[in-house]
Amino acid sequence: MRRGEKLLIAGVHTRPAVASARRSGYRVSTAEHFGDCDTRLMAEEHLSIVRQRPYRSCGRVAELYSGEKLVELLKRLEGERIILTSPLPFRDRKLAGMSGFRMIELSSKRRQIEVLRRRDVEVPESRVVRSREEAAAVAEEMGYPLVLKPSTGAGGAGVVLLRKPEDIPPVRGEHIIQRYIPGRVVSVSLLAKGDECIPVSVTQNLHSIAGSGRFGYAGNIAPHACSEKALDMAAEVVCTFRLRGWCGVDLVEGSGRYHFLELNPRFQGSLDAVEGAYGINIVEAHIAATEGEIPERMPEPERVCARLTLFAPRRLLLRSCLLGVCRDVPVRNAVIERGEPLATLVASGRSRAEVMKKLGWLRRLVMRGTYPVPQNF
Repeated sequence: MRRGEKLLIAGVHTRPAVASARRSGYRVSTAEHFGDCDTRLMAEEHLSIVRQRPYRSCGRVAELYSGEKLVELLKRLEGERIILTSPLPFRDRKLAGMSGFRMIELSSKRRQIEVLRRRDVEVPESRVVRSREEAAAVAEEMGYPLVLKPSTGAGGAGVVLLRKPEDIPPVRGEHIIQRYIPGRVVSVSLLAKGDECIPVSVTQNLHSIAGSGRFGYAGNIAPHACSEKALDMAAEVVCTFRLRGWCGVDLVEGSGRYHFLELNPRFQGSLDAVEGAYGINIVEAHIAATEGEIPERMPEPERVCARLTLFAPRRLLLRSCLLGVCRDVPVRNAVIERGEPLATLVASGRSRAEVMKKLGWLRRLVMRGTYPVPQNF
């Protein structure tokens, strides 16, 4: 623990890492997208793309986010060490972990699939497409159901379940069409130091599927039991790409088999659940791994913990102050657009049923503090 050392943490969403660093005794500056209240309160210096104001819209991430803008904010801050929680076009000798350019390179799902097929890792049948017409032709050849996803991106953004030709949306840029494997999506998080790594947690992903068939990352619950084969597959993936620091591998678990879905060469959204269930400090462990120190064995879980992203079901005005109730808290009276993140719910307990019941109670509490507003408000 390096009490008093100043960290600069930058990425799309930094609140979990900022909180983890604070618990470990670091002073923190951060550059991020959302500008939520609790992130601002924890950081000594805080810059964000979104400047939240009462009775003003927080906008849409897809329309406002820019990696270049975030790098501009990052360069205005100081820190003795820098942690990137997202792939950004940035490199610096003070980085704890891989450069942002390396993270961007490794985030290509096409490249991940090509490399891992050569290593005989079990990957669902996949094809690359670059237009709706090409996607329709490939889908007809492969047969439904299929999954269409952008070659780059995170959090389930743009991922669509295809059950019939009419489900194929407009396709702009490189996309992957992949055989749909029914089952539970499992995330293995690992600490890596290049040629060696150790699994530190297993979570089950909580995905929401809207009526349109669009998938969206909604959170994680930990721990989740999985086989040694799954842990070995995740470790092989991470060592193949020689990652450093905290990272993750998503697998789909079905009929006793595991298929590779995605490599996450970055901080993951599961941080709250992992720290709550396994009692470890992710920022401290990440920094140690980048310096060549990883645990000898996977820690035992201490409790069940889940984190759930609550999305606005309609355009909402947030009337209540949610500090202390949930995390990633917008300013009071902020306007949240339909489908955008409203808040993060975190609950822990002795069983999965207890935790899910707490999440339901928190969701109702948060939603009681919102008010629907018209589009022209």
